[in-house]
Amino acid sequence: MKLEVLGVDDWPVARESVGTSERNYQHSETSYILEGSGKIEVQGDQPISFSSGDLVTVMPETTCVWNITEAIERHYSKG
Repeated sequence: MKLEVLGVDDWPVARESVGTSERNYQHSETSYILEGSGKIEVQGDQPISFSSGDLVTVMPETTCVWNITEAIERHYSKG
């Protein structure tokens, strides 16, 4: 129900391969993980694991490393 309220099905889709990438967020970004898995690592915090079915939000002004262990497909919304 929450996904319907958020309009997740209307968000763009991103596909990403296995690997790591550092990302700098100026605005928040919410992702709904359709397939795959990995971890988001923010310096000084515990890694956050994600997999299919998870809703993940990264807050503004965050620098983190996405460590994708199984290729992902995700809906995402910036804002």
